[in-house]
Amino acid sequence: MPTARLAYLADRQVHLVFDDGTEDAIVSPFVEGVQRREASIERKTAWKNRGAGARFMGAAALWDEGDGRRSPASFTSLAKGRRRGEILYAITTGPVSGLFAYDVETKEEQRLVHGTDGAALAIATSDDHRVIAMARDQKSGARNLAVMRDDGGDSALVTDGDTVDDAPSWVPVGPEVTEGRHQLVYQSTGIGRDAAGMVAGFGPTEINLLDAERGSLKTILSDPEHDYLAPRMTRDGTLYVMRRPYQGLTKPPDPAAYLKDGLLAPLRLAYAGFRYLDFFSMRYTGKPLANAGNAKARNVDARKLIERQNIAAAGEGEEDDAKMRRAPADWVLLRRRPDGDETVVAKSVVAFDVDAEGVVYVSDGDGVDCIGTDGRSERVSRAARVMALTATH
Repeated sequence: MPTARLAYLADRQVHLVFDDGTEDAIVSPFVEGVQRREASIERKTAWKNRGAGARFMGAAALWDEGDGRRSPASFTSLAKGRRRGEILYAITTGPVSGLFAYDVETKEEQRLVHGTDGAALAIATSDDHRVIAMARDQKSGARNLAVMRDDGGDSALVTDGDTVDDAPSWVPVGPEVTEGRHQLVYQSTGIGRDAAGMVAGFGPTEINLLDAERGSLKTILSDPEHDYLAPRMTRDGTLYVMRRPYQGLTKPPDPAAYLKDGLLAPLRLAYAGFRYLDFFSMRYTGKPLANAGNAKARNVDARKLIERQNIAAAGEGEEDDAKMRRAPADWVLLRRRPDGDETVVAKSVVAFDVDAEGVVYVSDGDGVDCIGTDGRSERVSRAARVMALTATH
């Protein structure tokens, strides 16, 4: 039987990639159960949305059900399992969420946690201990990290404050280490609020190192010009991390710009309406509405626009769609050595992971590549819209 080497999350569904190149979507009994219940509810309440029932009921708000159905179940995060051949993932239906373990060989699903505490938005397991770390949203709007036993025992917060803490990863240690076995690296973003307590913006995202045993916390990577995301640290202290340009707080509008836009709005609307009619005149009569200026150049531009429209309608714009799905080139994956030396491992990165042998799996949003320890890269999946991934072991 092929061995799973990679799992990725795309379109709210978890998929496995095997060492023989094949792929398979994980079928969750929990998701199937939710779908069956939703289908049953829809059949029982279908009369409210059709015929006389719909006219009688009027707005669905009378039943306090919105559209009559709960949110569909979807995967929110994934991580390697507690042992080889296992995957952990979180599923939410909206009001109810759960954390599950999936056995790749038997295809059996085990429910570890189930409740209304919110979905686990990131999960981290360790080969050195039996504690799981996860990120969860708080009612205040913050996001903090919590830990629990890997059998689904009681959980406890390990970070707090008005921050967005995410993407935890355990720092691996050798078997001879008896202290400091519960260290986490994670990303943290400060929240800026206005006088009314509403979110006004976010600061640059930095990387923190938390020693849960000693209760110590320090920032190990920070830059006012960049966001650092999704850290992974190897046993020798090498840090892999994504870097993106920091966008900063939204600048207040310029009153002069408002005045200028107001004065020019009638002219812009008139010009847009004229160009709209001019396009249809060219499309159906072959003649423009205006004859002034360089009519030949306008005819060429109009033909090109029509050609692009026809190509898109014929479904021949797949390459452009792929480019749209890829991350910008300045979203890079860095490898930072303990001595501070930095190397760009890959560009256009939306997700990555590093296995125990140092092999890097990276996605640009339109596929997954494997970068070996020799630096050679090969494509292992052509999946689109990849949001997260994990090396299985």
